[in-house]
Amino acid sequence: MAGCFGNLLGSIGVHQPSIAESDVRFELVKFEDRIRFERSYPLVLTAQGGAFEHQEWHVSLERSSLQTNFSALNSLVFSENLISIDGATHGDLPVFAVYQANRRWLTMSVTAEHAAQSKPSRLDAYTSWFDAASNLKNFETWFIGKTLERFQRLARTGFPGILTDELTWINSAIQCALPESKGIEYDMEMRGLMVDIDDRKTPFNDLSDGQRGMVALFADIARRICLLNPHMGKDVLSKTNGIIVIDELDIHLHPGWQRTIAPALKKAFPSIQFIAASHSPQVIGSLQPGEVILLNNHDGSHPRATYGLDSSSILEEVMGVPQREPEIEELLDQLFSTLENNELEKARSQLDALKKKAPDLPEFAGAEALLKRKEIIGR
Repeated sequence: MAGCFGNLLGSIGVHQPSIAESDVRFELVKFEDRIRFERSYPLVLTAQGGAFEHQEWHVSLERSSLQTNFSALNSLVFSENLISIDGATHGDLPVFAVYQANRRWLTMSVTAEHAAQSKPSRLDAYTSWFDAASNLKNFETWFIGKTLERFQRLARTGFPGILTDELTWINSAIQCALPESKGIEYDMEMRGLMVDIDDRKTPFNDLSDGQRGMVALFADIARRICLLNPHMGKDVLSKTNGIIVIDELDIHLHPGWQRTIAPALKKAFPSIQFIAASHSPQVIGSLQPGEVILLNNHDGSHPRATYGLDSSSILEEVMGVPQREPEIEELLDQLFSTLENNELEKARSQLDALKKKAPDLPEFAGAEALLKRKEIIGR
C-alpha cells in the first residue's frame, strides 16, 4: 500500500518513492537439493481514496528488462523476451552469452558474508549476457555461495554425494579444457579462488593470462548453464542448448591450447552452438571444413580442407598468408636461380649473406651440398 499511498501524496505535491524490485516477494523453488529464488512478478497494488477528484490509484511493477549497452533491435527483442520467462517453472531455458575480445577475467573483492546472503535466480544466467566477461563478481559470488552450501550440507548429513553437486560439474568442464587440472575452489583460509593444476594450487589472479582465460571461460559458461536448468541434474552441461559467441577465441592462449580449445568446448558443452572468431591456424586446424566460414571475401564460404593440416599449410592455403617472410623467400629463390646458372662465386656470396640474415634455414643444407658439388666438378 505504501506505493499507492505515494501516488496519492504525489498528487498533492509530496514526493514518495514508488515500489521497488526489493518489494517483490521471493518464491523459493527447489530442484532436488538445488535451490533458486525467483521473484513473483507482476506486483500490483490498488488503493482507493479521495483527493482532488481522484478516487483510485494503481501502481504495478513488472520484471525489468536486463540492462545492456547494445542498442541493436535484435538485442532489445532478446531482452524483452526475457521479461516473459517464469523462472519458477521447470521448463528448459537456453543459454546465451557473448564473450568480447577484451577478456581479462580479474576477480573482484567478494566476501563470504556477501555471498552467503545472495539469492540466485535462474534468470541470473542472463546478467551481462552481451559482455559476459566484463567481470567475475557474479561468478565469484555464486561460487562462494555454493561452497558454503556444500560445507553446510556436509556438516548436517556427512553425505558424500554432495561431491556430485554443481561445483563438481563446473570443475568437470574445466578439466575438459585443462586435463591436468583438478578445477577451481574457494579456499576459506586464503579467502580467494584457487586453481589446482598439476597438484599445485595457485591463486586465480596469479595464473597466466592464458590459464586464467581457459579456466574462467569454461567455468562461467558452466555456471550460467547450471543456473538456468537445475532440474536437469548431472546432465545439465550435456543437455542444455543455446548459443555462445566468442570473439578472438585464441586470445592470450599458448599455441598448444589454441589447438585444443575448440574440441574442448564441444566436449564440455555438446548441445551448445558456438560462434567464434579467430585468426589462429591452430584453431582452424582443429575444425572440420564445414565448421569454418571464411569471411575475407564476405561470401561466407567454407575452405576445401582444414582438419589435420599443419599450421603452415593453413596459413598459406586457407588464410592466404605466405609460410615465411616474403624477403627471405625471394632471397632463397635468387640463391637457387644463381646456382642453376652456375654462377658459383655469386651463389657463395648470396648463401653467406643469407645465413647471417636468417640462420638455420633447412634449405641451407641442400644449397651447401649443391654448391660444393658444382665447385668440385666445375659446373
